[in-house]
Amino acid sequence: MLTLLILQFIAHVLADFTFQPQRWCEKKDEKLFSKEHLYHIIIVFVLSWLCSMQVAFWWIALTITAIHFLFDILKSILSGRPKLAPFLFFVDQILHLTVIVTATCWFSAVQEIKFPVEFTLYMALVVLSFLLCAKPANIIVREILKSFEISVSDPDDTNKLMNAGKLIGTLERIISLTLILVDQFAAVGFIIAAKSLLRFRDTATARTEYLLIGTLLSFGIAILLRIACRFAM
Repeated sequence: MLTLLILQFIAHVLADFTFQPQRWCEKKDEKLFSKEHLYHIIIVFVLSWLCSMQVAFWWIALTITAIHFLFDILKSILSGRPKLAPFLFFVDQILHLTVIVTATCWFSAVQEIKFPVEFTLYMALVVLSFLLCAKPANIIVREILKSFEISVSDPDDTNKLMNAGKLIGTLERIISLTLILVDQFAAVGFIIAAKSLLRFRDTATARTEYLLIGTLLSFGIAILLRIACRFAM
C-alpha cells in the first residue's frame, strides 16, 4: 500500500508541477473554468491511473481527478483575495495529498494490490525525490519566501534571481541528493562551503540574505528527501 501511495505522489508531482506550465496556472486563476482546467484534469486522471499500475484503480483515479478539479475551481475563486493568496498554494497541496492518501487507503482496503513489475518502496521514493528536486522544490522555495514576504529591494534583481536561481537550485538539489544517497557527505559540505564564499563576496546584504535563505531551504529539502529514502530502506 505504501508503494502504491508513493506512486500516486509521483503522479501528483508530474501532473501538478512537471506537466503543468506556469501559463496554465495563470489562466486558471483568471477564469472559473477554462480549457487549461480541462487539460489539467485529463493529465491528472491519466497519470494517476498509469502510475498505479493497477487496472482496477481507474475508479479511484477518477475520484481523485474529480475532487482535484473541485479544489482547482475553489482555488481560482479564492486567488483574488490578497490575504489568502500567500497561503493558497500550501493549503491546496495539503488538500490534494490528503485526498490521495484517503483514496489509496480505500482502494487497498477493498482490492488486492499486485504490481506487474518489481517496484519497491525505496525505488519509488528515490524517483519521487529526484522529481521533487526539480520544479516542485523551486515553487516551494518561492512560495515560502512569498508567504514570509521576503524579497530583494530591487525588482530587477528579483527577476535575475528568479531566472538563474531556478536552474541553480535544481542542480544543487539533484547533485546534493545524489551525493547524500551514496553517503558522500564531505562532497556536499564542499558545495555548501563554495556557495558560502560566493555569498560573502556579495556586498548587497539584502540580496545575500535572500539567496542564503533560498540555499538553506534548497539543501533542507534534499536532506529531508534523503531521510525519507533511508527510512524506506
